[in-house]
Amino acid sequence: MSGFRGRCDARRAAPAAGGEVHPIVAAASGRGGGNGASFATQGSCTVALDGELYGLDELRRQLQVDATSPAAVVLAAWRRWSTACLPRLDGEFALALLDGDELLLYRDPTGLRSLYWAATGPGALAFATRLRALVELPQVGRRVARRSLHEYLRFGDIAAPHTLFEGVHALEAGQLLRCTPAGIAVQPPPAPDAPRPPAQFDAAVDAVEAALARSVHERLNGARRPAAFLSSGVDSSLICALAARERPDLQAITVGVDGTQDESPAARRIAQHLGVRHEVLRFSGTELALAFERLATSMDQPMADPATPASVLAFDHCRERHDVVLDGTGADEVVGAMPPRHVRLAVQYASLLPPAARRAIAGAVRAVPALAGYAPIVDFEHPADTMIRWQGFTRREIEALCGDVVSFEHTTFYRTFARFPRPAHFERYSALVDAMPCDRLTQAVAATGATVRYPFHGLEASALVRRLRTDFRDAPGAPKRILRAVLARHVPQPLWDRPKHGFNVPLAGMLRADGHRLVRTHLDPDRWRPRALLSVQALGELARRYEAGEERLAFRVWTLVVLDAWLHANVDAAWP
Repeated sequence: MSGFRGRCDARRAAPAAGGEVHPIVAAASGRGGGNGASFATQGSCTVALDGELYGLDELRRQLQVDATSPAAVVLAAWRRWSTACLPRLDGEFALALLDGDELLLYRDPTGLRSLYWAATGPGALAFATRLRALVELPQVGRRVARRSLHEYLRFGDIAAPHTLFEGVHALEAGQLLRCTPAGIAVQPPPAPDAPRPPAQFDAAVDAVEAALARSVHERLNGARRPAAFLSSGVDSSLICALAARERPDLQAITVGVDGTQDESPAARRIAQHLGVRHEVLRFSGTELALAFERLATSMDQPMADPATPASVLAFDHCRERHDVVLDGTGADEVVGAMPPRHVRLAVQYASLLPPAARRAIAGAVRAVPALAGYAPIVDFEHPADTMIRWQGFTRREIEALCGDVVSFEHTTFYRTFARFPRPAHFERYSALVDAMPCDRLTQAVAATGATVRYPFHGLEASALVRRLRTDFRDAPGAPKRILRAVLARHVPQPLWDRPKHGFNVPLAGMLRADGHRLVRTHLDPDRWRPRALLSVQALGELARRYEAGEERLAFRVWTLVVLDAWLHANVDAAWP
C-alpha cells in the first residue's frame, strides 16, 4: 500500500532545494486503493497525503486554483485557511504538512487510514503511514510495550494512541499533532461550522436522505464498474439502495456463511427489489487460512477480529472486478446506539455494589438454571467490561500469562467510559463504539489494494446525523430510527426488518482443522520461549484445555494464534 514516511527536526528550518533530502519522503510499498499517496511543494511548504479525498472540484472552485493532485489542493487550502482547512476535507486520509519549522500531522475522523509517530529528540520526530516503515528506523526500534500487550490480550486489538511498541504512537482519529521548536502537542483541529439540524422528524429524514445521496454520488464519481456490499442489514441495504438509484449497473455483493444464520437469501431478495445484479461469495476453510497467513505479514499490528481473513478475500475478489466498492461501515459510529438492557442495569445499578457482593450474587444466580441468564448483570470486574466487543482474557488471566500487575485504566476504552455519568447510556455506548478501532477494513485494504469507500463517513452526512436529537437517532424497538425511515422509502420494510445476525466466521472450525494445526503451531512453547513475553506453561495448559473440548476458549486461543503469527512475521527476526 502506498504511503509516506518522514523525519522532522523542528529546531532546524525546512531544507532548501539543492542536494538535501526532504524530511517527508515517499515510502511506496505496494499498491493502494483510491487516490493513493500524493505530494506537493510550494516554497517552504510541503504536503504529503495518503488516502481518499472527495469533493475536490468544489474545493478547487472555492480556492480558485487549477491544482490537479489532492496534495496540491490541500496545500492551497492550507495557504488560504490554515488549520481551518482540515474540517473542510471530506475523505479517509492521513496528512503530513511541513511549513517552515512547523510540522503538522493529521488523521481524518474516520480513522480508516493509519498514521504513526515517535519522538526522536526535543522537537524532533519520525512518522509514517505504515508501522513497519517507522520501527525500521534505528532511532525508533521494536521494543514491545507491556501495557499494550495487556490491552491486546483483553480487547483483541490496540486502540490509538497506543501501539504494541514502546514509545511509538498512533495518532488518534480526528486529531492534529503539531511539532514546533517549542515541542510536540496533540490537539483537536478547529471545529467545523455546523448548521442547525431539522427540528421535525420528517424534515430530518429528508435531510439525511439527501446528504447520504450526495455522499454516495461523490464516492461513485468516475467509477466504471461499481459494486456495493450487501449484508441485508439496515446500513448496507440503505447504501445499496441509494447507489442503485444512481447506478443501475451496480453489482451487489454478499459474503455468505454456511448455516442457519446465512443472510444471503435475504440479501438476494433486496437486490432483486432494487433491480441490481447480486453475487454471493463463499470461502473455504483453506482459503481463510491462507488469507490469515497473508495478514500476519501485512498487518500493522496484531488484531484478532475473526472476520478479517474473509474481508481480505472479499476485497481481493472486488479488486479484480470492480474499481469502486461501497461499504455500509460507519453507520454505527455516526448514528450511535443504546446498549442492551442488561448492560444498562449493570452500569447504572450493579456497579454500585462491592465486587465481593457481585461475585456472590453471580454465583448464586448461576446455581439456578432458570436465572443463569441474568448473571452478566453482576458478573464483571469493571462496568466497562460489559461493553467490550470481544471477550478476550480477563485481567487475572493476563496477570497469570504475563507475570505482571495489570490495569486497563490507561486504555482508550476505559478512559472513554469514565467520561460519562452512569445514566448516560446512549452517549457513553455511542462514544465507545466510535472509540473502538475499525482496523479490519484498514488492514484488508492495505493487504489487497481494493478501493473501498464508506458513504456514512461523508463529511456532510456524518455531521448532520451526529447533531440530530437522540430520539431521532434511536428509539425503543427501533435502533437507527432515522436510517430505518430513509430505507423504508426505497425497500419494503418486510424485506429487511428482521432479526439481524452478525457475520459469524467459523472460528472453531478454523482452529480445529488439520488436527488443531493452527493451535499446535502458534501456541508451541518453543516459539514463545525466546520472547519471554508470556508464560509457556500457561500457554501449554490453555492449548491442552482447548484441544480437550473447552470451546468457550476459542477466542482466547485465536487471540494468541494471531499474536504469534504477527510476532513471527514482524518482530522475531529483530528480537534482541
